[in-house]
Amino acid sequence: MRWLLVMLLVGRAAAGSPIHVAYDLAHLDLAGHTLRFKPSRAVTGATLEIIGEDGKALGSGTATYDNGTGWLAIAWTQPADAKVMVMKLRVTAADGAATNVQLIPWSVTIDHEDVTFRTDSAVIEPDQQAKLDASLGKIQDIAKQAAPYMKLTLYVAGHTDTVGPAAKNQKLSLDRATAIGKYFAGKGLSVAVAGFGETDLKVATPDETDEARNRRADYVLGPAGGTPPFKAKASWRALAAK
Repeated sequence: MRWLLVMLLVGRAAAGSPIHVAYDLAHLDLAGHTLRFKPSRAVTGATLEIIGEDGKALGSGTATYDNGTGWLAIAWTQPADAKVMVMKLRVTAADGAATNVQLIPWSVTIDHEDVTFRTDSAVIEPDQQAKLDASLGKIQDIAKQAAPYMKLTLYVAGHTDTVGPAAKNQKLSLDRATAIGKYFAGKGLSVAVAGFGETDLKVATPDETDEARNRRADYVLGPAGGTPPFKAKASWRALAAK
């Protein structure tokens, strides 16, 4: 399981100047049930409503601040083994101004059997089709749970080992991710693809090392329109659903 944070500004009260809320993943502790946010001006209170994967209320939290600024913390309570899908944060100031922010700290890495490609090829061979079909079933099962609450995108990230020139591996990883992504897009999914080449190794190796575990593709299902749920940066390209 990986986590992705998406913010939607829902609305604010008319009183006072607007309150803008900043956040990042470094300030969200899901295990410790604490969120830190940074308002654009001093605030006096905040409430937090937590929604679980079944769409039902999971927990809540409240906090007060003495005209607080900077990174402010709000904690919440919830069952220890439950997964968070949506967080609804309301921040208020002394003059009555308020801002509602919706956070979606949710994404799922799909366990799957990797497609095997021939050397220097991005063509999916017929004997690999069953692997994609099995992955599609898993993705559809998870999407059914999440679709009522958000629009979804399947992120397909291609990777290679360190054998060969880095530039060639970069292109090969993108071509393979695109071939896999086109299959899923053809099944009606919203898909984005990126190639990481040999820059994000699963197993660290020296250059020119043949390591099968690094020749892979990651499938991650997350909210559409959010930051792709990968620590390493890459250029993502959307594939139109068919």
